[in-house]
Amino acid sequence: MRAYLPFIVYFCFILLVFFHTRSWQRYTDWGKRLTIISFLVYVTAVMWLCLTPAHVDVPSAQKILFHFHGVPYNAIPFQGFSVEYFLNIVMTFPLGVYIFLFNYRTPFESAILYGFCFSLFIECNQFIWDYFLNLQRLADIDDLITNTLGAVIGFSLMLILYQNGWQKFLQRFMIIQH
Repeated sequence: MRAYLPFIVYFCFILLVFFHTRSWQRYTDWGKRLTIISFLVYVTAVMWLCLTPAHVDVPSAQKILFHFHGVPYNAIPFQGFSVEYFLNIVMTFPLGVYIFLFNYRTPFESAILYGFCFSLFIECNQFIWDYFLNLQRLADIDDLITNTLGAVIGFSLMLILYQNGWQKFLQRFMIIQH
């Protein structure tokens, strides 16, 4: 049970923020509500995947790991090819979509920074919680890079769609409008 403490803490925090900001009541359009609810589900799923003990063992590339007080981490990027790279991109692709939907005016550089900070948050939490609770998670520079790339790809796709005739459709789901 204590191995699930990081997830429980963040899940409660997410719910507290959601109900405190009254996001549900502020937006009455079904599209905006769908964006908010799906974002909450997405963040919850990411926290479950990243801050609970590993439920699925994905084959990983052999890596030279460093250790800090017994906690392993990878600081050398791309030591070998792994399917994890693709899975990390897929996991954070929706983040880029949400960055766009929450504020379509976000500069591209800021979208990169948001993706990087989100990934850094995950990796730091995996390291810290593994130190205290031994979650068997690995803070990995590869994850930081591929997670950021996934968010950038998602944001870029939304920019391309928006600039090529999808404005009217996407505006239904965008939180900040013109």
